[in-house]
Amino acid sequence: MLMRWLTLALVAASCRVASACTCALEHPQTHYCKSDFVIVGRVQKTFRGREDYDIYKVKIRNVFKATDKAVAALRSGRLFTPPHESLCGVSLQPRETYVITGQVLHLEAHIYLCGYIAKWREVTPRQRKGFRLLYKQGCTCKVHETRRRTKSPNTCVTNYNECYERHGICLHDRERRCHWTRAPALTRCMQAQRFNNTMTMT
Repeated sequence: MLMRWLTLALVAASCRVASACTCALEHPQTHYCKSDFVIVGRVQKTFRGREDYDIYKVKIRNVFKATDKAVAALRSGRLFTPPHESLCGVSLQPRETYVITGQVLHLEAHIYLCGYIAKWREVTPRQRKGFRLLYKQGCTCKVHETRRRTKSPNTCVTNYNECYERHGICLHDRERRCHWTRAPALTRCMQAQRFNNTMTMT
């Protein structure tokens, strides 16, 4: 499973490099913390805006994060994105509900391929809890997608592991050190990976 995830990530990265839109692999918590807004919205329609943007009209169901400017920008329910994936434009399906992160530019809500956009029905319960509350509490921590160990007390490392992507939340403990919080879903995922790796090796 891990190898499959890594292969997909490498293929996606290669495609994005080839098409002139390069995105670093980032944890959902990182996307939450660096975004101007995080919403859950249902796509109602798409229409062409200005020459350099497509516009999605969405019905916003939840706002998990929004700066003051984002609150104003989201009132129209319009999300702006470049018209092509090569320009980091986003393609959303009509009548589908997504969790969406984005930035505010000139009092408009903009979304890009390098942000976090996923179908809400495919978001794990742990990720949903993160978007609703816990990612916000962990914004003073840094999540690194790396295999290297770190002595920094403010960092959690994913080791490029899909389990941390789907179930991991990085928070401070009582000693103000960042660590992956315990969660049954994360434990089960890690155990399943170890079992699959063992079966593969035998």
